[in-house]
Amino acid sequence: MFGIHADDLSRLFDPPRRRRERPVPGSTTQTLRALTDLGESVASGVHIIYASVRLYLCVTMEPRPEAVDAQAERDRRTAAGMFAVDRNWSAAEVNARWARHAVLTDGEDNVLEAAMSGARGLTDVGAKEVFFEFNALEAYPERMYLRSGETRVRVR
Repeated sequence: MFGIHADDLSRLFDPPRRRRERPVPGSTTQTLRALTDLGESVASGVHIIYASVRLYLCVTMEPRPEAVDAQAERDRRTAAGMFAVDRNWSAAEVNARWARHAVLTDGEDNVLEAAMSGARGLTDVGAKEVFFEFNALEAYPERMYLRSGETRVRVR
């Protein structure tokens, strides 16, 4: 007869355990308070990870209620009663309008081409934050910004 052990069952039905990722040697993190009016949203902070190959940015953003209301109304018309409109979805869309055109610049608003070239840039948008991924640079300018249109958020 075949015997089934509890360990065999748990391997079949339990989710795989995640490996704990170790920080990349030489990686550093920094968090900045960056209260900036971006029009439809307000940026309040930036978390930066300087890794050996990539530069990761997370900008904390709060969309203005009137911008979310207007986007929710557009989303409601688009949904046409087929599904409920989620305000988080609408808030993320408001944040995305600024973030999808953002470029990384130095203090004189020169685009940091080496960081941007072939990089993913905007990687994800949420109702409260946006995420970016750029190429790491050998040396970073004293001041860096994410610029979209006429507005910018200091990231260094």
